[in-house]
Amino acid sequence: MSKYSLLVNILRSDLEKQYMDYYKKNGVTTVFTSFCKGTASKSMIDYLGIEENEKVMFQMLVARDNVQKIMNGLLTKMGIGLPGTGIAITVPLGSIAGNAGLKYLTEGQQNKTDEVKKMNEMSYALIIAIAEKGCTDLVMDAARGAGAGGGTVVHGKGTANEFTAKFFGVSIATEKEMIYIVSRKADKDKIMQAIVEKAGPATDAKAAVFSLPVDSVIGLANLTDPEEN
Repeated sequence: MSKYSLLVNILRSDLEKQYMDYYKKNGVTTVFTSFCKGTASKSMIDYLGIEENEKVMFQMLVARDNVQKIMNGLLTKMGIGLPGTGIAITVPLGSIAGNAGLKYLTEGQQNKTDEVKKMNEMSYALIIAIAEKGCTDLVMDAARGAGAGGGTVVHGKGTANEFTAKFFGVSIATEKEMIYIVSRKADKDKIMQAIVEKAGPATDAKAAVFSLPVDSVIGLANLTDPEEN
């Protein structure tokens, strides 16, 4: 397994510049930015004290021996733990192809640690559902019915070939919606099953669903066990 992690940070769009400055000061110069929107239910919005506004998603590779420092700084310096600010998770990276790709994606970073956490020790999961445009509510209703909280939507575009489109009944090169949901590992299977049953290939959403292990999460108190705080 690689000595790097993928750090995903979703926050209010008005915080984009100050968070970008924070990452650069901590040696992370290659950051990919996407604009997205939240899907939190009204009860979750009231609980967290947030508004349904535009979000920004940062994605970057971070050396594993620098992850804890950056995540701690997000809490203590950037205040990401405050209601309505955002969420940050890290996903263990399997590998990076080629030295050129490694240098491009991790410019200025060094990684000395050999410590890697086993996937079966991780408490959280990142569920990603790729659905037809306009079907986010169908996906999120299914997910919430199985215990999920809110999600984040990133707009994209499909590139399926003709065989795939015909077999699965999806449209070629049409707009898609990618719904990111962070859940407890214990809830992952039932959430994914609910999405497939109620918003999967046999429905208008035609959602495809997969998950990634998450080795740390901050900024979403209702997902964190009391003993982890």
